[in-house]
Amino acid sequence: MSKDILLDDNNDLKIINGDFDYGDSEIQEVGLILQSTQGEWKMTPTLGPNMYRFIKSKASKSEIESTVAIHLAIDNKDFKTLRTKINTVINRGQ
Repeated sequence: MSKDILLDDNNDLKIINGDFDYGDSEIQEVGLILQSTQGEWKMTPTLGPNMYRFIKSKASKSEIESTVAIHLAIDNKDFKTLRTKINTVINRGQ
């Protein structure tokens, strides 16, 4: 479990009682990685799956999951462990 300063739903700093909110940031980190494209992370320029390329593509679910797994692994995250958390977060928005 990673702990860090938290962001709100708009990726702005989350402020509570005039101070930064701090807590479990693992899913937040995953979300930021999945929203990014290669070159956006200065210290790890190959990180960023560029998920936009899958919009209206004929990519299979396994191709997309493979891409996600590769980019999470670059940040030392295990897709198999996170899969249920990622699905839960995605499904809440539907």
